[in-house]
Amino acid sequence: CELAHSATSDDAESGETTTRRKTHPISAVSAELLNAVGARVSSKFKTERKDAITGLARIYYKHYVTKKLQQVQKGGEDVDIDEILDVLSKKNMDKALEDKFSWIPQKVFESVFFSDEHDPDLRSRIFQIVDDIMLGTVKKEGAMLSPTSRAVGLAMILQTLQTKESANKWMCTLFSHRSNLQRSLASYLDARSKAKECESGSAEAFTADADAMEKLEKMAALCAPPPAAGKSSSEVGDLETVLRKLHSAKDKHIFRILSTIATPTHSPSARLRALDELPKRTKSLGNATSSWVRSTARRCAMGSLINSESIDTCILLSQECFEAGDCEAASHFLRCVKVATSIFPALGGTKESFENL
Repeated sequence: CELAHSATSDDAESGETTTRRKTHPISAVSAELLNAVGARVSSKFKTERKDAITGLARIYYKHYVTKKLQQVQKGGEDVDIDEILDVLSKKNMDKALEDKFSWIPQKVFESVFFSDEHDPDLRSRIFQIVDDIMLGTVKKEGAMLSPTSRAVGLAMILQTLQTKESANKWMCTLFSHRSNLQRSLASYLDARSKAKECESGSAEAFTADADAMEKLEKMAALCAPPPAAGKSSSEVGDLETVLRKLHSAKDKHIFRILSTIATPTHSPSARLRALDELPKRTKSLGNATSSWVRSTARRCAMGSLINSESIDTCILLSQECFEAGDCEAASHFLRCVKVATSIFPALGGTKESFENL
């Protein structure tokens, strides 16, 4: 994977200045070698599984996504619709490129088969791959791909998944997991807020607090377990302790930040803020609690593959494709909308999205 990821694109200019690190073209890495790496995703060794799927996802973005979307990305938000139609058309596909890389999203989503009970680290890594690697990530400095490029990239990935039902099923499983977690988090935050409104020390307050704690425990069933405490640490990393520390936290801002990612319509900036602020706000609760909260926020927040911005863009692109006379391309974008709204109905419920649909 390191060999393939460090490779240069085959169409890189031959006149580039040679760096100290020896480079090689991606053509030097065979399809058979990549398939062999794909086979290691089923390894009995957890680290090998995680490294294999992470390496493949990085290769997919660097050598497939960026190449396929080069002209779309170059065109920005005013890209000519013909450039988009060209990417989705089967007539102009580079068969060698497709055979070598296009199967990787299938392998990524099939890895969802490994549950939290079996391999929580891999499940958390799959969320990270889907959110921040397959179509790049969104940082404070800006996104690696434009909204239009990400929408076309989503359509490309769903095209690939259509050819393998099992991968499509596991994709829906992963995003349903996120949707259930968001609803569970919102339910807990609502219950906790109601408990805080009760008179301190009253029977009503005690009952409401117990109800909120029960909802937090249900939410935790959808999250990765707390990290094991190190040998030199006196902190107990068990789930009950972590939940109790979070529930009794005095910093109200922790729960305000969590509420911003408890619905699927939040913006990429809300996700960035949550992932940046929560570790700082929860640091005083101990390493295990802080790590668990960050892991939970990462699973809950919408990443770069499916979010309100990408679905709004898919809706607009479906209209443009239809007006250009390409109903097949329009259907690809509408499928993105259908998949996303079947799991996150609110993504199609904004006024603008609903009117455009």
